[in-house]
Amino acid sequence: MKAGHIELPVKDPVRSMKFYTEVLGFKLDVNQDNRFIWLTSNGYTLLLRPGKPVVGEFNASPNICLYVADSARVARNLAAHGVQVLEHSSCFHFRDQDGHWFQLANPGEDHSQDAASDA
Repeated sequence: MKAGHIELPVKDPVRSMKFYTEVLGFKLDVNQDNRFIWLTSNGYTLLLRPGKPVVGEFNASPNICLYVADSARVARNLAAHGVQVLEHSSCFHFRDQDGHWFQLANPGEDHSQDAASDA
């Protein structure tokens, strides 16, 4: 078995596409009639599709972890784009316009204490 892609239901795929490409740096792969928008980032594929997002609090919702070398710098850049960024332990969290949670993390750092404090 091999993981395929991640599908995110969004209220407005075109609006979300702009956020993902202009703010997060994803690359547009395919735009199917402004309804099904395929994006890529470092070999991972994300499908933005029409739907009702199901979101909740960070610890009770799925989230996508974005690997970055300098999470504080990326968090400042996101804030400059109007994104509300929350700092938690050694990670930063934020939501897209539809409420999906994201996490910024340096994969080379030890986050085992973060996971233990969340349990």
